[in-house]
Amino acid sequence: MRSLAALTVVVPVGALAIFAFAHCGSSPGGAVCVDCGADGGADAGLDAIADGAASDASDAPTAADAHVASARIAVISKTHRFIAGSSGMFGGWGPHLGHLVRRADGELWFADDSCDDTGAAACDVLVNRRLDYYRFANGTWTRAASQALPAGVQQNTGTILDGDSLATYGVNTSTSRFAECRFAPATLASSCTDVAIALPAATNYVGAAVSPAGFKIVWATTVKDGGGGSFSWIADYGGGWNGPRSGAIGGYNDASYIHAAFFGGARASEMTMHAELVSGLAPNWTFTGGVGDVDTASANAVTFGVLGSLANDPVISTNDVVVDPATNDAHLAARTKSGAVAYYFRAAGQAWSAATLFQASVYRARFVALADGRIAIVYGPNGKGLAYRVSKTRAAGVAIAWASLPEVAVTVPAGYASIYAIYTEAAITQRALPTTLNVAIVGSVDQREVLHVAIDP
Repeated sequence: MRSLAALTVVVPVGALAIFAFAHCGSSPGGAVCVDCGADGGADAGLDAIADGAASDASDAPTAADAHVASARIAVISKTHRFIAGSSGMFGGWGPHLGHLVRRADGELWFADDSCDDTGAAACDVLVNRRLDYYRFANGTWTRAASQALPAGVQQNTGTILDGDSLATYGVNTSTSRFAECRFAPATLASSCTDVAIALPAATNYVGAAVSPAGFKIVWATTVKDGGGGSFSWIADYGGGWNGPRSGAIGGYNDASYIHAAFFGGARASEMTMHAELVSGLAPNWTFTGGVGDVDTASANAVTFGVLGSLANDPVISTNDVVVDPATNDAHLAARTKSGAVAYYFRAAGQAWSAATLFQASVYRARFVALADGRIAIVYGPNGKGLAYRVSKTRAAGVAIAWASLPEVAVTVPAGYASIYAIYTEAAITQRALPTTLNVAIVGSVDQREVLHVAIDP
């Protein structure tokens, strides 16, 4: 969903008008929906086996590398935020509607932007109703608690693990503040309050991250249709919120659908961001891929630049970005106009490479850096379900040769042949690197359902 949040215009009697605009830059439309049959079995929660192999990134696959990867599958939610028939809000319109985080004791939780089919809490493109908190135990997900979001939260939220609490952030458009909702898994207590930092009107598209040192970072973009938008972030280093640190975004309307990653070692306060940059007047927007960097220990604004594109196939939106904590080399996946994934590499201290094709016909792709040093990319080949590739070892300063790594296909239930959302367990939201691949996915057939896929690559 793309909207101009709380956009005040000149109308009779001084009324406040709020407009929502859909755009195909962030929705799959009909072209991606290959599997349109009945769901037929997604509720079974049965284990599935994915046959395949992972190999060294620097070498061709060998027999010694081969193994069978198991995928354990269970339904998380049946109330994921989605409006049937709406071009403005499908089940995977952004990277921020579902959030997997693991507590220090190993317990896995999922915070989901949720709503009902009908009634007072029915899904609404202009109202983000509530957060549902799910606990994973003994192979089953259970909704443990719910928290109503403030009435002014319109678009998405971002969730991080803060100590032993889940902290979720949205933009309260009625107060022009970040709303912070906190949930304590140990007691199931939850509450929401506004962060006492003023934001400009028409600010939205929130995101959140936690640094390796535990800094909390929250960001959003101010939307100005026709150009001149800005980007702001705030930081809590442990003693309260600071900011906003705001700056222009090169004449673009906004910088949205952002994925972020922190560096490691001496650069652990530095963050890189992958953004969708928008230009033009609604509804005739154009989109391009952007990158920005900021040291979160500073008060600097984020400076965004533009990614290059594949030949005759411009980048129009985001997929993900990850930093190798051992080398500080960065890897980025962007989505192109044709529906391909373009891969970019940046050696530590260097510039971003030119684009190379990772794979055609993929709507979502996400990176996961694992605690044992491997980096995986999990993606949804259109009409073929879920797949992943794993880079086991890498030389510093060398891009990953993804095409040399075998694709491991994951068997998923009917209804998930085309995947609209992939939410990952990742260090950017919980500080700790995960030990296995845990993703939550939304398929094309039942976009109200979220499925957990646990993989041992």
